[in-house]
Amino acid sequence: MEDAPSLLDVADELALRDLVAAFADVVNRMAPEDLRNVFAPDGEWVVTGWGEHRGHDEVVAFLAGLLERWSVIFHAVHSGRLELARDRARGRWYISEFGQLRDGTEVRFAGVYHDDYVRTRDGWRFARRRYDGMFARTGDDVRVTPFPGDA
Repeated sequence: MEDAPSLLDVADELALRDLVAAFADVVNRMAPEDLRNVFAPDGEWVVTGWGEHRGHDEVVAFLAGLLERWSVIFHAVHSGRLELARDRARGRWYISEFGQLRDGTEVRFAGVYHDDYVRTRDGWRFARRRYDGMFARTGDDVRVTPFPGDA
C-alpha cells in the first residue's frame, strides 16, 4: 500500500497546477512580460523546432515575437501528471491552442509540455519547459507527429 500524500505534497501539487494555469493565462491575455512571474530567473523554454530560450529576457522576447502574428489565441491545458521531489518536481501536460492570425488564417495546435520545476523564495517556477507539437493545423495545412520521448 502506498503512503498517503502529506498535506505539504497536496499544497505543492496545487501550487504547481496553478503555475501551469498561470502560464496559460499569460498566453491567453497575450501578456508576455508576465512570464517573469512563472519562470525562474534562469529558466528555459524550449519549443521544438523554434529554439531554446533561457532567462526572463529571452523567454519574454520569444513569446512577444510569437504573439505579434496572432489577433487572438486560446491556450487550453488538458490533463497532466506531476512527480514531486522536495524543492524540485517534474510534470507532463497536454495542451491545445487555437486562434486566428492577423492575416485571418485559423490555427490549431496540440501537443505536450515536459516540465521541470524549482521551488524559489517566491514559490514554484518553471526551471525548464519543453513543448513538443503533436498536431498542427494552419489554414488547410495539417501536420501530425507521434508522442515524443521525455528527453
